[in-house]
Amino acid sequence: MGMARRLFLVCTLALAGCVVQNPELPTFASAERSLLPPASGMARLYFYRLLEPSDPALGTMVMLNQQPVGFSRNGTVLYRDVTPGTYFVSVLSRGQYPFQFKTVQVQAGQVWYFRIESLASWAGCNGKGDCRGDTFVVAIVDPAQARVEIAPLGLLPG
Repeated sequence: MGMARRLFLVCTLALAGCVVQNPELPTFASAERSLLPPASGMARLYFYRLLEPSDPALGTMVMLNQQPVGFSRNGTVLYRDVTPGTYFVSVLSRGQYPFQFKTVQVQAGQVWYFRIESLASWAGCNGKGDCRGDTFVVAIVDPAQARVEIAPLGLLPG
């Protein structure tokens, strides 16, 4: 197993054991039982940010088809129930990155998981001292992996 893979696994396990930043928020795992399922004919989209201890304030606006639907903060998960259709899932990002946003075709009854990732190393300066800042990307995550990742995160009110 390579060093990068080991580091990833150690970090993932460490994050899984982290306490949620905001103790007033219930963890997703504890609040999931009380979540009502989406209404008939609807789908559910989850958006989450893993806890990044290096910058606890880090977050960004989540958008569906260029319309804001919530603010994704460090260590939190939020969800929206939507009608079937095509959605362009994006976030506010100062920097640009190839394929950083996703377009998905959502059908009734489906559940989608989107991890909002910060690429702090993908910031550039133009030689005049002007730097772009954080670059955010949207990743579609396998449901089994996403459920493990979001369990310890704080659930934002829907």
